[in-house]
Amino acid sequence: MATVIELPIQSYEGLIDPDWCPGCGDFGVLKALKVAAGRLGIEPKDLVVVSGIGCSSNLPGFIQTYGVHSLHGRAVEVAEGIKLANHDLNVVITGGDGDGYCIGIGHFIHAMRRNIDITYIVMNNQIYGLTTGQASPTTMKEMRTKSTPRGNVEMPINPIALALVSGATYVARGFSGVPEHMATLIAGGIAHPGFSLIDVFSPCVTSNKLTTYPWFTQGAYKLVDGDGYHVSNR
Repeated sequence: MATVIELPIQSYEGLIDPDWCPGCGDFGVLKALKVAAGRLGIEPKDLVVVSGIGCSSNLPGFIQTYGVHSLHGRAVEVAEGIKLANHDLNVVITGGDGDGYCIGIGHFIHAMRRNIDITYIVMNNQIYGLTTGQASPTTMKEMRTKSTPRGNVEMPINPIALALVSGATYVARGFSGVPEHMATLIAGGIAHPGFSLIDVFSPCVTSNKLTTYPWFTQGAYKLVDGDGYHVSNR
């Protein structure tokens, strides 16, 4: 086994500072991805970060690697094409619940079915943040949003269950409030030779006033085996 030479987080510092809202959970995901890549000793030239559209999808512009900011819901197939063209590249997708679990859900399912060797980090804030607060596929039932002023009538999808039944071979969940643990999950996903989903509870501090940092801190707990976070019924 080749010796891994860890790289400092500074190796991936982008030329542009993130412009997310202060306190956005995506800051923690960005840091965790840098830490994970460094632990694995991945040179910036050997890492490609692909995204779709959304606040979280701006992430490729804030990290010093190759990156593609693609179309809404189309990040998965762009990432698949990159991986199929060059198997030696480490391909990571960063996006949100609206982008990945709504318009992009068909591509998401088929990539898991094919078990393509890519890692998908979904910043799940249960809202459409970029368009200022409409209900997303993971918005909780009865939650009031701009598009559901009387309360959301639909049950949220369960991305973890969906990933398991669709054939993903590495499935994890983290919380952006604990970036150190999240870095471990991301590193495991990148190192895994197959499709990896890391669903991240990433609070939107501007448009989602229900599932906030205190909400997750009080209602989420770390699983015994250390593979992720679960939210208890509240």
